[in-house]
Parts: sequence; C-alpha cells; structure tokens
Amino acid sequence: MNEYDLMNLYFNFIFNEGKKSFRDVYASYEQLGEFKNWLTEQEINFAFVNQIQKNECELLFRSKNFETYDTAFKTNYENEYHRYIIEEKQKYQIILLSGLEDHFFDDFDKKYNHEIMRVFCIKKSLKEDVSLYGPYHLFLNALFQIDHWPGIFIFKGEQSVFYPLKDVLEINHYFKLIEENQIFEQRISSKEEQYFVQLSDLHLGTKKTDNGLIVLQESFDELYHMLPHNHQLKFLITGDLMNSPNRKNMYAASRFMNRLKRKYHSDVTFVLGNHDVIVYGLNLLKKQKTKVVAYLLGENIKVYPDVKMIVIKIDSTSQGNLARGMVGQRLLKEIEDELLSIDHLEDYTLIAMMHHHLMPLRKDDFLKIKWNEKLFMGKIADSTKALVDAQDVMYWLEKHHVRYIFHGHKHIPCVVKKGNTYIMAGGSSCGGGTRERKSSYLSYNLLKYNRKDQAFKYCFVFYDDLTKQERHRVKIKLFLEEKNEVSR
Repeated sequence: MNEYDLMNLYFNFIFNEGKKSFRDVYASYEQLGEFKNWLTEQEINFAFVNQIQKNECELLFRSKNFETYDTAFKTNYENEYHRYIIEEKQKYQIILLSGLEDHFFDDFDKKYNHEIMRVFCIKKSLKEDVSLYGPYHLFLNALFQIDHWPGIFIFKGEQSVFYPLKDVLEINHYFKLIEENQIFEQRISSKEEQYFVQLSDLHLGTKKTDNGLIVLQESFDELYHMLPHNHQLKFLITGDLMNSPNRKNMYAASRFMNRLKRKYHSDVTFVLGNHDVIVYGLNLLKKQKTKVVAYLLGENIKVYPDVKMIVIKIDSTSQGNLARGMVGQRLLKEIEDELLSIDHLEDYTLIAMMHHHLMPLRKDDFLKIKWNEKLFMGKIADSTKALVDAQDVMYWLEKHHVRYIFHGHKHIPCVVKKGNTYIMAGGSSCGGGTRERKSSYLSYNLLKYNRKDQAFKYCFVFYDDLTKQERHRVKIKLFLEEKNEVSR
C-alpha cells in the first residue's frame, strides 16, 4: 500500500464509520502491519491497532466491530475508537499534496496548533497513475484538483477547500486562516475548466444492463454535485448504446440521452457501435442501419465554438462484419473535406470518437484476466475485433493533429499515450467485462479540459460495483505535456 492508500484507509476508518471501513482495516494482518507503521509515522497511537495479534485480526474482520472483541478479551476498544472519532471531528484535517515536484515539503515547519489541526503530508511525487479503492468522498475534491498540485487540502465536517501552493511558506498563511476560522470563506476557482464524461458500451435493452443503468445514474447524481458548473458538462458516448437496434431499444436510448441533457444540463454526442447496427448477428446495412444513421443525423464533425473544439465522429461500423470494424478512405476523405471548410481550423482542438479500438488494451491489475486472454489464442480473438484499418486511421489522425481519441468496444477502460496522442478506451458503462472476485464493475471516464490551454488535464476512470458489495474504485491518469508539445 502507498501513502494515498494508507491515508484513505485512515479517513474511511475514522470519518466514514461502517462495516466496510472496519473490515478494510482488519482485512489482513499484513495490511494491518502497514497501517500500524503509517500511524506511527503520523504520531497516532491506536491500541486497537498496535496491540492486535494475527489471530485476533481475523476475529475483528469477521465480527465487523469491537464489541465481540471487547467481550472476549475484556478490553475497551469500542469506547476508545468512538472517543477518538469525536475528538478528530472537532479538528481541521489538512493534507499537503506534493504533486510532480520532489522534496517540495522538505522545509515544512511542523510548528502548528496540534489542538485544532491534524496535518498529513504526501511526500511522494506523482511519478505514476494514482489508484484508490473506495476514495473518501471529501478527498475526491482534492483529487479533482490534481493538475494544480502541489497544494493544501483542508476539510472539517462536510466543508472542504483546496489551495494550490507555489512555495512551502504559503502554508503558514492558511494555518493562520484556520486559527481565525476563515479558511472556508476564501475559494479559488478556475473559470477555464470544463468537464467531459465518456460513456461506452451501455448495451441498453437487457435485464442486466437495465440494473446497471440504475447504478450508473446513482453514480452520476453523486458525481455531478461534486463538480463545479462554470461550463456545460459534455457527454461522449463511444458506441453500443443499444444491445440491438430495435424500436424499443432506440426509444430507451433516446430517453437515456434526454435524461442526461435535462438532469445535468449537458450536451450529448455519440457514435455508432457494432451492436447499434447488428440484429441477432446480422449487419443490416440497409433498412435497420438507415434508421439508426438517420437517428444519428449523419454528422461527421461537431463544432463547439465556445470551447474552440471540434469532435470528429468516425463511423467504424460502415464496413466490416459483426464485431470487426473498418473506416475506409472514403469516409476519411469526407471528414477531411468538412474540416477544410472550417475557418481558422488551426485555432481548434481536434478530438476523435469511434467505437472500435486502435491497439491492444490492458486491464487494470485488480481485475480478473480470463484464461484465454493469457494465451496466444486470446491474441487471435483480440485481433478479430480490432479495427481492420487501424494503422491507416491512426496515421490520418496524427497527420491532422488529433491529440485525443475516444473509443469503446472492448469493455476495458484504459488510457494510453502514443506519441503526442492520448487514447481513452471506455469500459462498459452499465457493467460487463470487468470483474474482481465476486464483484462486477461498470465504469466511465471523467476528463477535465482547460479552455485557456486547450488541453485535457487528466482522465479519471470510475469503477462502480454493480453488486454494491465493494466500494467504488478510481484510477487517475494525469496528462503531462512534454516541452516540445503544442496544445491545439
């Protein structure tokens, strides 16, 4: 476990009381040992952590509280635990976040009022992706500002605030505001930031996905209230909105998109997937597909004048059979002609949406890998579903300076960088294809876009457990601009 995991474990244990939080601490004796060492570094002494032996750890995990343990061993851990929680809730919880800079907090002066503050310092710089299991809900507000780290995050009760730091000495200013009880009166908010959500492979129209849709909508409702609303939220749906394009499913897809627009005051853009044009294994190139294409309004590009962004909508289902897609030179030429008709094209950021994937994908480590994905035959199966002309399409996108590509199809959320291009693969937004132990996850991607820089800053992959047995997970990919890169 890293610093983020251990600190998050602590916050859930103390401020998010419940059986899941309790079981997370005592899930294994090895994990308890790591937590114990971390608490010692923070100068926190829990008898109900430090004095627990291996066989007792398993008892606590099963019982999910201290009551059974106190009865068996004549201890008073239940009261000690709740007494500590009451005391900590009276304090300001402060997290110093180092960001990309090494040794930023080396000169931090630890002289502060310990009676009213608890200070944690994340010294590890952001050299790799951040992945958290069950992120404490207030800490998400700090993570949403990860592109502005190093910084200081402060919370008390349900109030929280983040301030970026240019110098370690600025911390004393915020400590003074805490002592004067004014820390939540000042807010730093960027008016240049806008959020995009990528959904994919919802497969609306089956009983399983109908249940997943309920979990997805609940997750959206929770997320939406956490985000600032300086600009319109934009949804990008990268295919397989329906499981099969019959009339019933088309109406369900229409209701779903209208709900996104109405409830979240959002804009919705989507492209076709193979399931949007296939009925019982048949690629209906005429009658059924004509309906769907008409439903899509036949647009190849979508311009956001306020964002200075152009969305290139590539239909990868126009050629190829069943799950294998192909774009073709004719469509690319049509899109190119449309782009050339736009005045001052060089002032826009170009992003592309399609359904089929351009390169192999890798699942996150915590997800199960099917046996056939480990074998040579798995590679053959993967290639049969890949875009036939993937290399030609990638070359075309690079030639036209498309910096961001969104796709779906494989039900595997993944973010990779190829050259100067970021490629976002959407998972299954109503569940399917991502499993861990007894859990099954739906997923979607959240991206922050800076309108001034005309660049995406990061991608959050949210995993939500359909069974609700597990907490949700989040993986964060920070987009780092190289010195020789130019944002468009």
